[in-house]
Amino acid sequence: MKRVSNTSVTYKQQQGLSLIELMVAMVIGLILILGVTQIFINNQKSYLFQQGQVGNQENSRFALTLLNQELSKAGYRSRPINAFPAGSGQGCTFPEGTSVVAAGATALCIRYQAANKSDVNCLGSSLASGDQDTILTPYAQNNPIVVEKIWYDDSTSSILCTSGSTSQPLVTGVAALNFDYGSGQADLKTVTSYSSAPGGTVGAVRYTILMMSPGSASLRDTADPSKALDEWKTRFGSSPTETNQLYQIVQGTTMVRNQMQ
Repeated sequence: MKRVSNTSVTYKQQQGLSLIELMVAMVIGLILILGVTQIFINNQKSYLFQQGQVGNQENSRFALTLLNQELSKAGYRSRPINAFPAGSGQGCTFPEGTSVVAAGATALCIRYQAANKSDVNCLGSSLASGDQDTILTPYAQNNPIVVEKIWYDDSTSSILCTSGSTSQPLVTGVAALNFDYGSGQADLKTVTSYSSAPGGTVGAVRYTILMMSPGSASLRDTADPSKALDEWKTRFGSSPTETNQLYQIVQGTTMVRNQMQ
């Protein structure tokens, strides 16, 4: 039998990737990474935009509800036929029979009669102990008169309320606030015009709020002017410094108790 020698067997040499093949693979990988990154960035911007819009809408509803709630208290008294006497408080002077006093386009004062000991002011606090002591009977004619001031603080972008010597933010995320006061002939209890400086008894308050989205994330390009800011400037002559936040204008009107027919 003839033996076959193993020395005659040859093996093919193993070869790696060429430089060109490696560069092509890297370019394809980079393109895929860039595509995925761009999708992530777009999704993140869309998410932040939606969150900003939702935040604006929630804050807007809360602001309108809160202002309406506070202004609805203005003018309350146990016996509506008995007019409020002249008085003062929170830096405002109330003529006889008035319950809302304009303190400018961004501030106003209201007054109302406490109904019972469990009443709370705009800060959510109970009445002062001295006022509670004078309330012997709920809805009595001699119950104390509460004076509050609602005003806008541009340094904190907040609507604040002052009761007594304490101030507290009611709504944050507010870029601007404007009050227009409806007034007319007091004896007719009608509103004939709105102005930031009313010439007669205030029978209604119209409040316009410029809300801005919460947070500090970049939501839009400031090179594209905000239509809400442009409208605010057109209506009120001035607007806050533009940032990359989302803006929204909301408006409400509250009739002053016992001042309208």
